[in-house]
Amino acid sequence: MSNEENRLSWNRLSEYYQSSTYISLDDIHYGPYSPGEKELNIIGDVTGLDCLELGCGGGQISIVLAKWGANKVIGLDISDKQLEFAQSLAKKADVDVTFIRRNMENLSLFEESSFDLVISVHAISYVENILNVISETFRVLRTSGRFVFCTLHPIQFVLWEALEENTFEKIYPYFTSTRDSWDWINDKKQKIATFGQTYRRFEEWINGLITNDFEIERVIEPRAYTMKQLQEMDLNTVPYHDKKEINEKFVRVSQIIPFSLIISAKKE
Repeated sequence: MSNEENRLSWNRLSEYYQSSTYISLDDIHYGPYSPGEKELNIIGDVTGLDCLELGCGGGQISIVLAKWGANKVIGLDISDKQLEFAQSLAKKADVDVTFIRRNMENLSLFEESSFDLVISVHAISYVENILNVISETFRVLRTSGRFVFCTLHPIQFVLWEALEENTFEKIYPYFTSTRDSWDWINDKKQKIATFGQTYRRFEEWINGLITNDFEIERVIEPRAYTMKQLQEMDLNTVPYHDKKEINEKFVRVSQIIPFSLIISAKKE
């Protein structure tokens, strides 16, 4: 599926997604039922920084950056409906964020060395050409600026469905970096939208950064909270989770393998 088909799918999904998913406006999330930025401290202090979010969706992370004192925040996304939601949410939060509809593979509207931080959380796997994203991100970052992105962990696409269904027949071949399509199913078992994603090997992420002269600072594989922890916690402190009820199967599998891979890289 193309970027344009993904855009139309996000337009169809947006209302259901935003109404059924809790996404914090007080912390940056790195995946479902997982610790956020306040606990992991990957980005650190953003006071006075110029920030760009790639694949901002409903704008929650961009809003958090603005609330935490960033000087300028711009959120990019391909979905018109997601950006409409983001603009409304930013207005309610009384923060200044600029939202732009744009494919993250082409950042030509920004001059070289425009940002101190570029962040992307669970959006980068939807794009068709990841090397364009990495090279463009390097170009728009200032010296010592950082690229922090969170994506599906390579082991997730290999084993997740097999562990959920408890069958080896569902293991996905790791060495096949092909574009795959999948359906978003709602809580009534109805298909809402279909998306195309490319599941990339760990070496593709690392070598893509190295080839573009990034210095890798940290690699994080966050472990989700356990069911016991979630039952004892105030769920509003968990940055990303289902609103209706805790997905116990998801939580169980996320104790065995990581759902997310986070990489922080610096432009030197």
